[in-house]
Amino acid sequence: MKIILKLFFTFLLMIKFASAVINPNVGVVEGFYWTQDDTINGQYGEYSFTQRKQLIQTIAAYNLGVYWYVPQTINTMALWSATQLSEWTTVASLGQSLGVKVVVGIRPGWLETAAFPTILARLQQIHSTGVAYYTLNFDDAEGVATTAQQNLEVQLVSYLQTNLPSTFSLYGMIPYAYYQDMFSSKTIWQTKLAPIDAVSSAIPFIFTGKVITPSTFSSSQFPTLSSSRNMKFFDNWIASDANRISWGMIDGRVNANIFTSSYGYILNLAFPLERVIHHLYCAGQLASGGSSCSISTASQEWANWLNTNGFLHGKSVSTVKSSLQAAINADTYFETMADFEAAYPNLAGIFTTLPTI
Repeated sequence: MKIILKLFFTFLLMIKFASAVINPNVGVVEGFYWTQDDTINGQYGEYSFTQRKQLIQTIAAYNLGVYWYVPQTINTMALWSATQLSEWTTVASLGQSLGVKVVVGIRPGWLETAAFPTILARLQQIHSTGVAYYTLNFDDAEGVATTAQQNLEVQLVSYLQTNLPSTFSLYGMIPYAYYQDMFSSKTIWQTKLAPIDAVSSAIPFIFTGKVITPSTFSSSQFPTLSSSRNMKFFDNWIASDANRISWGMIDGRVNANIFTSSYGYILNLAFPLERVIHHLYCAGQLASGGSSCSISTASQEWANWLNTNGFLHGKSVSTVKSSLQAAINADTYFETMADFEAAYPNLAGIFTTLPTI
């Protein structure tokens, strides 16, 4: 029966893919801090291979066009093993078949020119799997907040664009100065970004806005740079970086034009995957031109996904849907998962026990 359910869910996804209009300007990023202290069912650091495939299938069904991998607690500069290379080849192929851009980010950190060939070799390995996009991330890196380091970043971009094939594109960069309140004014922020703004204006920059996690966002929170390059919004609203569930929906916060080709929207996820399905649904609604998300529908989508992937542990879909809807509506902060399960006993075990499939 479980196998039949998974096959049926796959069939439904195929129907959605056939009629979907993927928005290439909107997607998600596996960019959270998932530390060992927040181990969940033996897992921390990043999504599993299985979760990553589930995620790409799910966002494609919701018309989201970008999956970006750049978790904070994983060494993104380490070469992949043979197993990882095989897995990422599968992930890249899956994304391509579903119309989802698979982007892999690296965090080079403090630079010296002698390290450029090592960075190039890492990116060449990533591209060997079929991944067609990469990012350079300097957010939260140590020692990079100098003009000299930004000048080296400009040199690195030029070196990579010269030596990497045209089939491997720089999807974007996160500068060290990725939000305004690192400085006392927007003018100073823009001045600090001037050195890195020397890279090709065809390369988008990615920012979180005035603060790391803004409650609302519009294009006015982007810096004004002489390059007039494209800018994308990195939305941290649900990325709690802790063993909790973010209940409140993401709609009603971000201006509609951010979801268009004029800009771009990337939702930073929480962990593990089964705790963010309502947000994936809502991001899909916004990517498709909607302005709001039905909590009832989000809850139903979430319950269906949990059922298909073995998380209900004998509970009915309707019961779980009702409890999820109540929890989203209440949007209560729970210090621990035990507190949450005490408040919603019909959801006990669903988010704290391994799936049965």
